Amino acid sequence: RYDERALCFAPQERLYRHGLWQEGLVPRLGLNRREQDQLRRFFELLENFRRRRDRLGRRAFAIPMALSSDEAELLALDRLSLRDYLLSQGLDSEPVHWYANYACRDDYGTDYGRVSAWAGLHYFAARDGEGEGAERGEVLTWPEGNARLIGHFRDRLSPYLETAAVVHRIETRGRGAQLDVWLAGEDRSLRYDVEALIYAAPAFLLPHLWVNIPPALAEAARAVEYAPWLTANLSLDGPAQEKRGAPPAWDNVIQDSPSLGYVDAGHQRLRYAPGPTVLTFYHAFSSEPAEQARRRLYHTRREDWAEWIFRDLERALPDLRERTLGMDVFRWAHAMARPLTGSIFGEARLLLARNSAPLYLAHSDLSGFSLFEEANYRGVAAAEAVLTEWGAHSSR
Repeated sequence: RYDERALCFAPQERLYRHGLWQEGLVPRLGLNRREQDQLRRFFELLENFRRRRDRLGRRAFAIPMALSSDEAELLALDRLSLRDYLLSQGLDSEPVHWYANYACRDDYGTDYGRVSAWAGLHYFAARDGEGEGAERGEVLTWPEGNARLIGHFRDRLSPYLETAAVVHRIETRGRGAQLDVWLAGEDRSLRYDVEALIYAAPAFLLPHLWVNIPPALAEAARAVEYAPWLTANLSLDGPAQEKRGAPPAWDNVIQDSPSLGYVDAGHQRLRYAPGPTVLTFYHAFSSEPAEQARRRLYHTRREDWAEWIFRDLERALPDLRERTLGMDVFRWAHAMARPLTGSIFGEARLLLARNSAPLYLAHSDLSGFSLFEEANYRGVAAAEAVLTEWGAHSSR
């Protein structure tokens, strides 16, 4: 049962295409009959996958992904890119490919020509959760984003949390582990000897922290490729001037832009008159090698990024520069794991997903892509593995 205040207000999404805003992110303006037919076939294909069940009743694509069907025909999709899969189905129109690529750039920070077809189809066909009185596809949002969910965990677990503490060394020893933690406020390190350790940080850090990590696991951790992101919060003194078409939405995308558009953080406010707001801008470096993008992200000045962001958004919001009171730019070097072709059911991810004492892994990297639900599942699985190892019983 959803808290109605957390349901995203309508309109949820809009797309700037051919000089007009249209409601929704699926291209609709100016399509010929063939393009319309291909979009219909594309969504029929996704619906078939959404309804598909195997001999054991498992969904073709499920959340968490570990509960998905293991039929060979479905696993084989991992060996194709989403782009090549669409072409193999006779889907070659621009609207279908733009929309599929946008989804991969938005959720995975990666061009659909490199994304596993299994992961790409999972994006569209795995979401089936519905709340009481809500339609499929309803979006839940809060001013602080997923930090609202983290806040609930923090409030319940606060007596057990140690913040401003950085783990900088891990060593496994037989049935236990030892970790060194730097306490920032006290400017000293503390050593813990533990019987079990759950590691819930990105995989790429493992070889830097775990001094006696098994070589195969270190290689698997290094095999994960991460998407860099640029985000920015633009503080506006009032609504920016709008081009023609659909009214302002929560998520706003410009079709011919390399960026992913912006979210209006003020969209959820219950107010009668327009006022100041914050637009959160997103850009995934989806079309260039990750290492190259990280270098550019690091070396480009904040002022140059700000100018680039203004120029990108001013096509749809002409007076944005005049409305903006300030801009905070954030650089995310390793925002999320990329579900590249062959990576979902490749040996590296499968090795990371296997848990064993005394160090248990728990992170969305174990699923191969970044979803809150996947991170939650991997945390629960790690906790249950610890309980099983030490003779306790799961409460599930």
